[in-house]
Amino acid sequence: MYFQKLGSGNTVLFLHGWGCDGSVFLHVARQVSCACYLVDFAGFGNSPCPPVEGWTVGDYATDLWHFVQEQNLQNVTIVAHSFGCRVATVFAKRHPRVVKNMLFVAPAGIRRLSLKRSCSVAKFKFQKLLHRLKIAKVPPKSKSTDYANCPNCLKNTFVKVVNQDLSHYVKLLQCPVVVVASKSDEQVPLWQAKNFCALNKRCQLVQIDGDHFAYFANPRAFALAVETLARDV
Repeated sequence: MYFQKLGSGNTVLFLHGWGCDGSVFLHVARQVSCACYLVDFAGFGNSPCPPVEGWTVGDYATDLWHFVQEQNLQNVTIVAHSFGCRVATVFAKRHPRVVKNMLFVAPAGIRRLSLKRSCSVAKFKFQKLLHRLKIAKVPPKSKSTDYANCPNCLKNTFVKVVNQDLSHYVKLLQCPVVVVASKSDEQVPLWQAKNFCALNKRCQLVQIDGDHFAYFANPRAFALAVETLARDV
């Protein structure tokens, strides 16, 4: 797993969202007076792709655990965005002694039943079958921009990741979690953050204005929030 390290002091582990890499946090990490680790998940940035059959969120959490062991990280504050929150949730549930607290921005991974979505998925799978059987000449197009932009080596991983409900893991988190959610986020709607916090009394919800990346608009404020969480108590 490729990573960058900046600074020294209390340990902060930054976990990026889907389609990004660790460098998305550079403008924040440069202003944080801590030992900041910015990792690239498998398939992103400078890290190689996972196997073509795809990884689950649990596989990413296992890969992160190997990294944490290699770097001998302890008493870690995790700062995660979107997809990174999925990995952090599973990781923190599995290894509670390593994680001190977490700051989540636009946490993904909480699903709810949707008849409309179920019908859309069934239609897409049926169209794929028709194309594979050469009954339909044109392959169906996914409505997901993230899926469409995936390199082939990540497509199976994407499907496994987005279809995994992490509610069970959220309920079992033992560390404090500050959840920041943007009111106009279309990629990870506000209801997901609300449902996330409703599952665990250790979670605190903070609502802000803006879109999926709104919290990155003020790097200095973000850095101060990270430092406050990472400070020894």
